Amino acid sequence: MKVSISEAARRAGVRRSTIYRKLDAGKLSKETGEDGQPLIDLSELARIYPRAVTARPDTHATPENKAETAALQREIALLRELVDGLKQDKERLTDALDREQEERRRVQALYERERTLAMPAPKEARRSWSLWPWGKKAPEAAG
Repeated sequence: MKVSISEAARRAGVRRSTIYRKLDAGKLSKETGEDGQPLIDLSELARIYPRAVTARPDTHATPENKAETAALQREIALLRELVDGLKQDKERLTDALDREQEERRRVQALYERERTLAMPAPKEARRSWSLWPWGKKAPEAAG
């Protein structure tokens, strides 16, 4: 899309004289339209002024635009409410998860405690040498 010098200056947010200086310095190129007026391609303008292409040209307020704007504003309000609800759900679920994890830790600690209390005491190890006749103590004389 090609635009006039005035439109290019408006989109770039500069004065027309600045656009003419860029043209004279060779930093910006132009084409001549059928009516002999200089035109600047938007891609060429975007090379020097990147925001110039994304800048929206002025639109006149028409009933269609007003209705569309109102519809979009209602949609934005609904979406904001939805986002707020989702944030609240996230907080509620995060809190529930934290409580569940804490409960799981307590149950695990109780389980470990019960397991250690229920374990039988270790048996006294018998020494194998005590089974041999020379390892036994001599019976004491009754006297």
